[in-house]
Amino acid sequence: MDLAKETKTPTSGFDAQTTMYDEDGMLIPIGDAIHYSEMMWAIIKKAFEYSNESSANIDPEMTLLDFFQEQIPHCIPNSEEDYSRKRYILRQLCEAWGAFVGSPIAKQSLKFFWLEECLDGGPWLNF
Repeated sequence: MDLAKETKTPTSGFDAQTTMYDEDGMLIPIGDAIHYSEMMWAIIKKAFEYSNESSANIDPEMTLLDFFQEQIPHCIPNSEEDYSRKRYILRQLCEAWGAFVGSPIAKQSLKFFWLEECLDGGPWLNF
């Protein structure tokens, strides 16, 4: 926290307004950040539902990263302006999910992803 204060870096809690920077350190407009965040949480919700309903049929080698890569083009189609850059930003945000649960998404099996859901149904499923 001292470093954040010293460098005047904005901080926020998970339930606060979304603050997001690109890889060049430029602040992403709040409307865009909220839009990316909503897409990411929608994919997380879909992954939980798919894992819960289809776990028996999912290859244990299929990762959460694989699922994200399949879903991102549905969120940002080729017809959308600058779709490649937008998909890249969304993928980076999705990869941040690994930090949230403590394991990179490339190592999280989609087959067992349903086990990550909170006992109360998860705060993210009520998003």
